[in-house]
Amino acid sequence: MDPLGARSQFVDIQTLPVWQQQLSEETKETQVLQSDGLLSQQAFPSPFPFRPDINRKIILFPGDVALLNCTAIVNTSNELLNDKNPVSDNIHRLAGPELREELVKLKGCRTGEAKLTKGFNLAARFIIHTVGPKYKAKYRTAAESSLYSCYRNVMQLAA
Repeated sequence: MDPLGARSQFVDIQTLPVWQQQLSEETKETQVLQSDGLLSQQAFPSPFPFRPDINRKIILFPGDVALLNCTAIVNTSNELLNDKNPVSDNIHRLAGPELREELVKLKGCRTGEAKLTKGFNLAARFIIHTVGPKYKAKYRTAAESSLYSCYRNVMQLAA
């Protein structure tokens, strides 16, 4: 809330449920459905190991990342960092013209790399820009390697 009591458009991440809370809510719903006989098949177990320490930190947010009040958000873009998609457009609109000026100074970003800018008028302090690969079945291994580099470089900047 702002000082006058008006509701802020920004979402504070401390108010969002972490993954562990979401999992426990889904488990309760599944148990209710099974007891009612509505769910005939047992859910398949995940091939990934359950890590409570990690699940207490992860938040799955289906809303607009440009509205998150956090340290950094990630924006996927093209190599010129001027991609026109709804998420990027909203980030640029809310951050203001200073973001476009700083992106011009960065002189682009190669596929698999990540670059950091200030958040300017966003609630987030920083924006991490990354360029993901365009997938083609013929070049599957290269695309997977580039996508891995995106994740790795974003996490290194975040750390």
